Amino acid sequence: MLTRGSEYGMDDAEAGERIAAWTAGGEGEFTEFAVSGTREGVDFAHEAAREPALFDKLNDPAWLTQRFKGGHGEQAIAG
Repeated sequence: MLTRGSEYGMDDAEAGERIAAWTAGGEGEFTEFAVSGTREGVDFAHEAAREPALFDKLNDPAWLTQRFKGGHGEQAIAG
């Protein structure tokens, strides 16, 4: 959502700072997923810019789960 442009009044510079922070890494149990998810989100936004109907899939939990499993496997969800 931030890559596409915030609908909540956030300016592009702040959105860019947040994306940069989330892709920089850090420490914590789920850091790897946070960084990977951010990078995948940026890639998805660029892909959806060429195919606007694709962006609507972000509101489809089943589609999101399948996409996540495709990139991270079942163990990522099962814990």
